[in-house]
Amino acid sequence: MKIGDFQVNSDNSATSEIATPEIVLTGTSSVLSIAGAIIIFATYRFVPKEYNFTRKLLVYLTIADFITAVGNLVGVSRYVYVYWAKTHNRNCTHSINVTDPIPENSLQDLCRVQSFFTTASNLASFLWTFVIAFHLWATVILKITLTSRRIAHVIYHVVCWGIPIAIVCTVVPYLGEDYRYGTGVWCGLTSNGDIKKLKQLMYRADVGWQLTSYVTSCFFYLHIIFYLFLHKRSLQDAPNNQLREEDRNFLMVWFVLYALKLWGVIRFFLTAYFTDHMLQLQITKNWLDFLLIVQSYGASGQAFWNCVLFCFCDKTVRRKMLRCRTVPVEANAANENTPLLIEHEGQIEHASATIKKTLMTAEHDTKQKGSINSQNGI
Repeated sequence: MKIGDFQVNSDNSATSEIATPEIVLTGTSSVLSIAGAIIIFATYRFVPKEYNFTRKLLVYLTIADFITAVGNLVGVSRYVYVYWAKTHNRNCTHSINVTDPIPENSLQDLCRVQSFFTTASNLASFLWTFVIAFHLWATVILKITLTSRRIAHVIYHVVCWGIPIAIVCTVVPYLGEDYRYGTGVWCGLTSNGDIKKLKQLMYRADVGWQLTSYVTSCFFYLHIIFYLFLHKRSLQDAPNNQLREEDRNFLMVWFVLYALKLWGVIRFFLTAYFTDHMLQLQITKNWLDFLLIVQSYGASGQAFWNCVLFCFCDKTVRRKMLRCRTVPVEANAANENTPLLIEHEGQIEHASATIKKTLMTAEHDTKQKGSINSQNGI
């Protein structure tokens, strides 16, 4: 998959060639996610009916995804600056533990900084996805509110931000560009040609946490879905009415995570564990090309699709966005641990009828006054 001279490849490369489609997909996905994250932040601030604890957890997840999107956009910009109209050869076979020369003026410091932030934000995103799943599971299945208390809030931040930063700090010497496994046009982890070491790093700082998030989140969300189906209940039956019916969209978070991020994991396992002979088969290369394309879009796409789920597919938020109305949170927002305010259609109709009746009465009074004045004038 080569367009002109814009590629990263070698004759014995075990990974797909990186060309213009991957550049465009990664950049587009990053820009869309940045815009989606801003919309999520804005609706959380200006739509008070969405101001509850679960929505607050979504905001924290979006912060992590926003950092990932910005980091990958920086990675795309750097990649285009360094390799535009050039061929960067890199030997990626398992049997050769050497690295190719890095081009001059390749902005390696920027690459390492970008890798630090995106690696940490990816780990944080997996952990926040798990926290949302656990909170919903405890609220709906166990019917407890402990997961929304202040102490739990503090623990979430310590775990979801502290662990990723600590892990990335342990792999700082290995941050950089390496197109062997799992990355696209952005910088990630590099092992200076040591294949076994690179696999260990990927499990420690990426794939291991990703797989754990997949399994645990899937269990929690599927348990909630089957529980609600079997007991003919809705999310509004949760204790203290902490959830709305529209919060059922949170049950799709795991699906978004799978649909966007699973391709990179599959690509990692293929390139890491297939033999050199299998990697050189045309069918394998075709699959790796396909996986790299969908991974290039999915790596940065979570914030955008979460925006689709929780803004455009949420009736309350969508209605507020269409009306372009903003209501100060301080005046109308519900406390995050109290039941959400729900805007009933009946209340709207009643208010409209009252206003109409008032206007009709005022018009009638005006006509009567006009008639009396006419009689007096005669």
